[in-house]
Amino acid sequence: MAEFEQPLDKKIVRQLVHKLTTLERRDRFLIKDRSSERAALEEVFDKSTLMVLYHLMNSNVFRYLHGVVDSGKEARIYRGEREDGSSVAVKIFLVTTAEFKKRLPYIMGDPRFNRVKKGMKNIVELWARKEYRNLVTAFNAGIRVPQPIAVMKNVLVMEFIGEDNHPAPLLNEVEVTKTDYKKVISIIKNMYRKAKLVHADLSEYNIFKWHGELIIFDLGSAVDLGHPSAHQFLMRDIFNINRFFMKRGIDVESESIIFKKVVDNEF
Repeated sequence: MAEFEQPLDKKIVRQLVHKLTTLERRDRFLIKDRSSERAALEEVFDKSTLMVLYHLMNSNVFRYLHGVVDSGKEARIYRGEREDGSSVAVKIFLVTTAEFKKRLPYIMGDPRFNRVKKGMKNIVELWARKEYRNLVTAFNAGIRVPQPIAVMKNVLVMEFIGEDNHPAPLLNEVEVTKTDYKKVISIIKNMYRKAKLVHADLSEYNIFKWHGELIIFDLGSAVDLGHPSAHQFLMRDIFNINRFFMKRGIDVESESIIFKKVVDNEF
């Protein structure tokens, strides 16, 4: 793939977009107008990313790429469609953003990632691999997370949580109960005890509530217990969750008591 790492040539990119939206690949990129096309090209679909998507499509990871279902400073999430009509979430990390410089504390010190190559592109691709690896670890430990499917460079493919082209509601968008609170604390505990991970960025904004089930996502920040700040991140996760449920009128347990129970396995 080395030849695709040259500076972006917009003409070549537009030709690639045209290829991907014609013949048997027609409608894979649903672009409504020229202005949104330009925005997509400039912000998401650089030449290297297009080639990654092309490869994933030809490898039958997914068949079509539909519209954006979520967006942030670091990534855009699209709904992909598989051959059988089922949906997947296609998370494209933006290689043009400087936001990932703020994420270095979640990489440096994690014993699983001792070598971090210089350059924003390398950091972004490492972050994508890190999130995929965290998803695999959590999923294999029985933690309810979107099932990881594939990762390549700056593109991560995983289970789509939701239906009818709409993602599941977030915890902050629905009614919550004391049972929900206990479930979240149990997830924190199971991630620590079974997956040997701390989410490190847990809040009501990265937990789905779907058919009575709580599903956590955005595991890019999650660190191995060997990270020097793992316990600091754990305490912050507990604090964030307690703050949210307290705002909703739910009685919560002391952060220090929960922390001790999680670390000492006293549940």
